[in-house]
Amino acid sequence: MKKAFTLSEALVTLAIIAVLLAILIPVIDNVRPDKDKVYYKKALYDMQNAVANAMDSTVYSVAANSAAYWADDNVGESDFCKSIADALNTSGEVDCTGPSSYSHPNFITTDGIRFWGLEGKIFNLEEGTRTREIYVDRPISESEFRTVASKRGRSEEGLKIRISYDGKIDTGSSDEDNYDYENDLIEDTESLQATKTQE
Repeated sequence: MKKAFTLSEALVTLAIIAVLLAILIPVIDNVRPDKDKVYYKKALYDMQNAVANAMDSTVYSVAANSAAYWADDNVGESDFCKSIADALNTSGEVDCTGPSSYSHPNFITTDGIRFWGLEGKIFNLEEGTRTREIYVDRPISESEFRTVASKRGRSEEGLKIRISYDGKIDTGSSDEDNYDYENDLIEDTESLQATKTQE
């Protein structure tokens, strides 16, 4: 005769499984990488290299010999955007005419990062415009949008990167233009700055 589980044995087994799941699910969630962090760090690295390449180009050196080149009146309004796009592995159309947004970015890289806010006159030293915010973001589904917006504390903007006219890339200070979320993503702003100064 076959021996079956008693009701109490089945309940104990289910209770053990429930306890194990309660322990394992948070652990698995913590091990899974934060998508914003992965994409943002990649975008920062890409922008650092792209700006450095654009500033080291022959056209840049011949035209001005200074970082103020991108604020020069002789430079077209889409030149900076095109130079950055040329230095990155873009996929599809590059549109530097604007206006740009998440749904209509200046360009998308092959790894899916959207870049926008690069069109128009980037810097104007006479007017004191020495820095410019651009936006980057990863592909986000409509179902994920509310969760992401709530986590970031903003509803429409992407992740912000600040570009300075002299080629420096950073995330700004926490008390300036709400860079708290971006600084949390990179965790250690000083290490990013130190890396830039060594290069």
